[in-house]
Amino acid sequence: MNCKGTFLLSAAGILVACQGEPRLVYVPSTEPEVELLVRASATEVSVGEPVVLYAERRSRGEWKQVEKSSLTSEQCWLGRPPPTQEREVSDNLRWEALPAERARFNTVYRDDHTREVVFLEPGTFTLESSSAVWCRPNKARGQPIEILVREKTKSGATNP
Repeated sequence: MNCKGTFLLSAAGILVACQGEPRLVYVPSTEPEVELLVRASATEVSVGEPVVLYAERRSRGEWKQVEKSSLTSEQCWLGRPPPTQEREVSDNLRWEALPAERARFNTVYRDDHTREVVFLEPGTFTLESSSAVWCRPNKARGQPIEILVREKTKSGATNP
């Protein structure tokens, strides 16, 4: 990090504060586009059975490097262009189940950046995903995923 130090003396010692604002930044030179590729580990499950959600984010668009001082305060910029491909970003997306409030997300923390959802009652559910797009007010949306949730029988088998 390029740091201009400001030194402050105190009874506890010397404190160093860094100015973290970059001199050069990236701005979009074409309209940024984001595509979400989403899928589920299963499309038919029993009540309470976890479904693992997977997502890949692909970004397109040209970025150019400029002096940050040349930008207006409203202008969007990044410290570096976004990656063109992010292989697993499910834990970085907004997920919604329809009908609402009958599904529970993130029941278990997952190191692999996937997400888990458990359905609390039988029915047909639609999972929708969305992601912010750098320097655009719109969100990227993945294709909806439909999940059929069947009731568990007392023996543990599912009812058709």
